[in-house]
Amino acid sequence: MLAIIEAFYEAALDASLWPGALEQLTAFTESQAASFWVLDGSQTPRLPTFICVNFDPAAIREYLEHTAAIDPTVQYLVAHPHQPIVHDGLVISEREKAKHPYYDWHERLIDTRFRMVGQVRLEPSVQAGVALHRTRTAGRYEPQDIRRFEVLHRHLERALAVGFQLGSLGTLQRLTAEWLDRSPAAAFFLDGRKRIVFCNLRAEALRSKEDGIQLRANGIGLLHKQDDDRLQALIAQALSPKTSPTSLNTAMRAERPSGKRPYIILVAPVRGAYPVLSLIRPAVSVVIIDPDHEASLPGGRLREVFGLTEAEARLAALLATGAELREAAQKLGITYGTGRTRLAQIFQKTDTRRQAALVRLLLGVLHAS
Repeated sequence: MLAIIEAFYEAALDASLWPGALEQLTAFTESQAASFWVLDGSQTPRLPTFICVNFDPAAIREYLEHTAAIDPTVQYLVAHPHQPIVHDGLVISEREKAKHPYYDWHERLIDTRFRMVGQVRLEPSVQAGVALHRTRTAGRYEPQDIRRFEVLHRHLERALAVGFQLGSLGTLQRLTAEWLDRSPAAAFFLDGRKRIVFCNLRAEALRSKEDGIQLRANGIGLLHKQDDDRLQALIAQALSPKTSPTSLNTAMRAERPSGKRPYIILVAPVRGAYPVLSLIRPAVSVVIIDPDHEASLPGGRLREVFGLTEAEARLAALLATGAELREAAQKLGITYGTGRTRLAQIFQKTDTRRQAALVRLLLGVLHAS
């Protein structure tokens, strides 16, 4: 029993270990087959995860694709998510089995007849657990079998709860990393001592350019002293607990030795509590936008999201690449005064008041495109 309990905790953290855990559980409970499953308890029940031992793979494929939704035990689990242990006696009588279409299909393809299930409700729409199966010859699960299984179930419940939390956290982390890697901007995250604790793919690419950005052991810097002093002041301001969010100056431009258009740099605090054992504790984000390598903003998306006119969308797209208003006006063939008028309209429609805030908002649209 101790070996099975240990196997539960290991399998909850590494799904590839479930077959071994199920083999041990099958032998211990004198069963002939077993499965680990995750159930989506929607109106049409679905088993997105189903790992089993001692079943015919073809029969299991047909079960998952066509018959699981009419399985009386699955329907009972959906209707009773808080019932920790479920067995045939709670679900259906032997006489009812003889008339049920699911069991007609089951007897033609699968040798087992009796089932005992231990389940855990992980969140309102997600249940998970293990199912044990016996053949007609082995006989039903008796009260003493259920009592022994109750001891194992308590550990199964804890193991799945831990695995669910860690698995969900890992998924969120992967999603966050993938989203950041799709960003056209270089994103650096610094801890409270200004050290880089995470950066995305565009930031990694910026390392090799050597065009004014310096990545040091103690953080990030700029080649030109005046720009670097400004950046360090913004980072220090973001780190200061005394600084009000409304008084933060978060944007700057930085010259480049190559003579290309200046970088746009956005600095912001990262607020939040972190787990005690967390090694990564970001405190500041530094986003560096390279105007010469930014993908152009889709004008259609800007018009759709903010209700901009075509002319306003073209101006907004240029401003998002780091162009000054006068430079953008020249490119569009309009006067500086006309540009200012359109910018005022853009501010009103996007509910922003400063160009730095506008750029952040527009880049958010670019990331989602």
